[in-house]
Amino acid sequence: MSFATKNKDELRIFTPIGQLGQGFNEDIFWETVESGVDAIIADGGSTDSGPGRLGLGLPNVPWSRLGRDLETFAKAAHLYRIPSLIGSIGGDGENAHVDKAAEIISEAVQKNGYRPLKVIKIYAEISKDLVRQKLADGLISPCGGGVPDLTEDEIATSTRIVAQMGLEPYLKAMRENPDFDIIIGGRAYDPAPYAAFCLFHGFEDLGNNYAMGKIMECGAQCSIPKSKEGLAIARRDSFDIIPLDPKSKCTTVSVASHFLYEKTRPDILHGPGGALHLAQTTYEQLDDRSVRVRDAKFVPEAEGAYTVKLEGARVNGYHTIFLGALRDPILLQQLEPWIEKIRAYVDERLDGLGFKYDLKINKYGVNGVMGPLEPDHSIGKEVFIAGQARGETQDQADQVAGIAKFAFTHAPYAGQLATAGNFAWPFSPCEIPMGPLPEFCIYHIMHNVDPIVLFPIAVVDAPGDNSYVHQARVPKLATVKSASDTKVKKLESSKKYCLTPEPAAGTCYLADVASVLRSKNSGPYELTFDVMFPNMKVYNKVKETGLLTRDTICKLYSVSDEKVIASLFFDQAMAYKATIARPAVSGGFGETDTHGSQQHIPLMYLTLPFGRK
Repeated sequence: MSFATKNKDELRIFTPIGQLGQGFNEDIFWETVESGVDAIIADGGSTDSGPGRLGLGLPNVPWSRLGRDLETFAKAAHLYRIPSLIGSIGGDGENAHVDKAAEIISEAVQKNGYRPLKVIKIYAEISKDLVRQKLADGLISPCGGGVPDLTEDEIATSTRIVAQMGLEPYLKAMRENPDFDIIIGGRAYDPAPYAAFCLFHGFEDLGNNYAMGKIMECGAQCSIPKSKEGLAIARRDSFDIIPLDPKSKCTTVSVASHFLYEKTRPDILHGPGGALHLAQTTYEQLDDRSVRVRDAKFVPEAEGAYTVKLEGARVNGYHTIFLGALRDPILLQQLEPWIEKIRAYVDERLDGLGFKYDLKINKYGVNGVMGPLEPDHSIGKEVFIAGQARGETQDQADQVAGIAKFAFTHAPYAGQLATAGNFAWPFSPCEIPMGPLPEFCIYHIMHNVDPIVLFPIAVVDAPGDNSYVHQARVPKLATVKSASDTKVKKLESSKKYCLTPEPAAGTCYLADVASVLRSKNSGPYELTFDVMFPNMKVYNKVKETGLLTRDTICKLYSVSDEKVIASLFFDQAMAYKATIARPAVSGGFGETDTHGSQQHIPLMYLTLPFGRK
């Protein structure tokens, strides 16, 4: 049997969390399930945390936490016959993670005495031989402006390669197994399970389906304040977004602005088999908490030209880190030449040992967060040092880090008064072996593929004796807060923090008038910036200055014009968007900001030719 009839006028789709394994409110979960939903859908993966998951085969959260969420989904399937669809399980969506999740569900069924559940596994790893053949045929291209061409060495050295599946494997699995309980997908395009479930039930507008999925895959992050649990009501020509945390609400701007989040550009979003076009999309405020979205368009690729994204990572040596801080003002006045002397000292000590190494010193407090993008190199009263050594073996990395840390502690400098030591470190031992060093090596588009054959499907019948005795849930009582508590929170939320130094008279900073100003990775090779405004008056006033341009981004971040991948205004969200090529691949050796979320500061201080008021 299917769980929702194909002649339904609407589907209620529940996402309890934007990333599976991070936990959600159990009361909201069960209240929502008990009220009636057609599916629970959750995304489990991302490249945000860097290459470690894919390169080393690790889940993005401990299996104990993933298991807790999976067991909750299994219980919902047992009690209410609500199906669950999961994408990119374990973070990277590799085959081993798909199998592990299926095992957890099977064990939960047996342990708790649930009814037998039908679990479907969809695998996303692909063979290196296929990638090699596609490369030889000229059918692989970089995914984004900052990605280099793929090489044979990168294919050979990758630990595994996953392809990002679209909706087709999910749709096939449901059509062949309409009585399924849980689908566990490997690496998947984030909105693919949502679009597939809608299409399975006769909702054929892929623009509508994909747009709903693009918002819902983050749960209720599009709400104000952002929250976890979200509900979508999908219809044939529109969908509604509703946050389930009573403290949160959605607005037309908060929903529209979510299409900017971690994307190269907000108006055209590329994915497997086509692109989602949002330039004509409309947003309607239904009440004080929910928004209706219409007119998103999906433009498919030409027949036979289907594309998928490939992701791969490899191990490039071993690394050891050391952490500490420098506070002596005499030393900080000569910091750069002193560090160069330490590098020379390390070279001298290792000369003749016959191995290659790398040593990276990140100086947080100078240019540690932004690295080469940092426009301000002034030094504060203390500097945090994050040293990273790389060698072909762990022992080699340990040697390099140990020598460097010793030098940081005892290397002399002109005018030195503090002869006992220079370096304050918080942990012992200070040198911390980190093991294999992963790095992204594949982030490419593979052309002319079969969207179904590439992703094998396996069915697991999880046996259960159906002996579970359900006990009615007792909801937790909401905490009653006094009026004084509410007043304090209101005052805190309305407090305006002033930037220093203050802008010149008759001017203001961009941060003074923006409602949101953020940076974020858009995949491992791009860095994207979003600037949003509280109303059309402010938005148009800033827009009319002509200061938010490609040229401004080049100057603020010291990048050339060809490194600016996107620069545009997005009227629906009252926002400006810019995207640049990352100076280094996310999470690689010498990384300063893997998430890319602290690169927005130069934009904050962009001076506008009018006062804040």
